[in-house]
Amino acid sequence: MTTVNIPRRAPVQARSRQTVARILDAAAAIADEQGVDAVTTRAIADRAGVSYPSLYRFFADRDAILDELMERHCSEIDARCVAAEQTWEITSIAELLNNELDLHVDYYRKHPGAAGLWMGGRGSLTVIKHVHARMQTLADRQHNILVTAGLLPADTDPRAMLVAVEMADRMLELSYRDNDDFDEAILDIGRAALLAFGESLAAGLHA
Repeated sequence: MTTVNIPRRAPVQARSRQTVARILDAAAAIADEQGVDAVTTRAIADRAGVSYPSLYRFFADRDAILDELMERHCSEIDARCVAAEQTWEITSIAELLNNELDLHVDYYRKHPGAAGLWMGGRGSLTVIKHVHARMQTLADRQHNILVTAGLLPADTDPRAMLVAVEMADRMLELSYRDNDDFDEAILDIGRAALLAFGESLAAGLHA
C-alpha cells in the first residue's frame, strides 16, 4: 500500500512523455492479461522495452506506477461518461442510473486490470483519494442532468446522488469480490436496490 503521496514530476520532453506512456501501457496490458499481481517493475520494463534505470527515473516504485495507471483509467472512464451523457435523452432517474451503471460495467469488462486495481483489494491512499474525488464529480454531474431535465426536484440535496454513486460502486465491488468477472446475480440485486433508491428520489418531484 502506498502510504505517502509524493507527486511525480510530469516529464516535459516529448521523448520522456512517450517513455512514461509506454510504461503505463505496459502495466495496463499486463494487468488486463495476467492480473494486477503480475504487474512488477521487471515485467513492466521488459514489456515497455525500457531499462530499469529509465523506469525508476519516472516512478519511485511499482505502487507509483499502479497509482498513475488507476488515475488514467479514471480519466478515461470519466471522458466516456461525459461523451455518452451528451447523447442520452434521459426520461427518468432510473434510466440515467442504468446507463451509467452499464457504462462502468462495460469499461471494467474491457479493462479487467482497472477492475482489479480498484475493486481487487488494493488500498492505495492515492488511488482512494483520486477515485473518491471522481465519484463526487460524477454525482454532481448526474444531479445537474436530472434537475435540468426536470426529473429531480431542484431543492434535492446534492448528496443524494453521491449516495447513489457510492451505492453503485459498492455493489460493483461486491459482485467482483470473489470472481474474475462480475457476478451477474449480485449485479441484478444491486441494480434493483439502486433503482429503488432512484424511484424514492423521483417521488419527491410529485410530493
